[in-house]
Amino acid sequence: MVPEISIRIESPLSAEYAWVMRLFGAYVGFTVKEVESGEDILIAEHGMGDIQVSHFFRQIYQSGDYHFKAYFRKEPLHLTASGRPDFLSTSFFLLAYLQEYTDYVPDQYNRFPYQASVQHHFKCVEQNLVAHYFDALYASIPKLHSRITPKKHATGIFLSHDIDHAFGALRQNAPYLLKKGKIGALLQAMFNHYLRVPDQLLLNKIMDIEDAYDVRSVFFWMVNSGKGSRKIYNADYSIDDARVRKMQQTIQQRGWVNGLHKSVSRDTYSGEFDRLGSVAKRINRNHYLLTELPGTFEHLQDAGVQLDATFGFPEVMGFRNSYGLPIKPFDVKRKKAYDFVEVPLHIMDTTLRYYQNCSSKQATNHILEFLSKHTDNAVISILWHNNYFFEAAEPGWVDAYKEVLQFIRDHQLQAILPDTILERYA
Repeated sequence: MVPEISIRIESPLSAEYAWVMRLFGAYVGFTVKEVESGEDILIAEHGMGDIQVSHFFRQIYQSGDYHFKAYFRKEPLHLTASGRPDFLSTSFFLLAYLQEYTDYVPDQYNRFPYQASVQHHFKCVEQNLVAHYFDALYASIPKLHSRITPKKHATGIFLSHDIDHAFGALRQNAPYLLKKGKIGALLQAMFNHYLRVPDQLLLNKIMDIEDAYDVRSVFFWMVNSGKGSRKIYNADYSIDDARVRKMQQTIQQRGWVNGLHKSVSRDTYSGEFDRLGSVAKRINRNHYLLTELPGTFEHLQDAGVQLDATFGFPEVMGFRNSYGLPIKPFDVKRKKAYDFVEVPLHIMDTTLRYYQNCSSKQATNHILEFLSKHTDNAVISILWHNNYFFEAAEPGWVDAYKEVLQFIRDHQLQAILPDTILERYA
């Protein structure tokens, strides 16, 4: 039975600190009950608290200034007036994505840029900071030591594929196949493209690879095609194409999962889920990782999305909210948790290939190094686009994915699907 710890909060930020304490409790291994007296743990803005929080943090937060430089000086850790680390307030700032509520200069797609982040400023994007702060917070509370033994969190892996393209294999591979004189392969690609199923829609290949390593994944589909807003193209296929629908059914029948890849359009999430149909679960990732807070969270909440997997930095691998485990984000306006679970994106093929100009071998080394550092206290989300499995000129990216799957097997990590994540973190 999970032990219960009662808390009393002497701060106007009672809702904020209660939310973080519940996440801290889930991490360490206890549930939280708020009381007005007779508490186990006192959280206060004075030295008598078991957890002392900063009145400076509270004042800045209440002023509406969410820029990280207002909270952090030499490191991504807020200090009390007495110079003591305020792990609770710091964790709230990072977990609540507060830095994305401030004014910033967006990138070319109007996204929050990595260069404007606390993670870039302090070069800590690959660090699971909040987990370290939770460990330090537990160590700083002697009252917990006799009652709670911190639980272990073996890292899980969330594998996924965004289906942006289904018909691009022939166009992308034809020049290479012609140059190399691989006429047979070219004719086969042409036959598949025009008469059967285009290569990039042969997703059984991906499932067969994953099946060999005893893992499962999620396929995120777009319902809109062609040019959207912000000069971004949506899918190159129609969601109503019989071949697309058949593949979605095959995915479901084989025990893999379909989800929504929210297109760049004026359509609502609910509208796009309706078009995708019952073949998909109520899970989502936004195309191009487009987000804008609080709007994105509000739209996800209104649509009844159960799990979102959008919030990662396109430019780099790592932790956008400096925490490795899924959470229900904080609703700053209503001062409570949203209903959906956010599983931030940590590793993406295009990050390494295009943003960082890595070869497939360099990408493999970087990913395995990152995974080696986080075999505990995380659910690592990995996105590998389907087109990377069908590139004649650069087959090394398929091998890179297989290396990741081999790492998962060798380290006995569990590849988990949305239902398991929701059971653990909802």
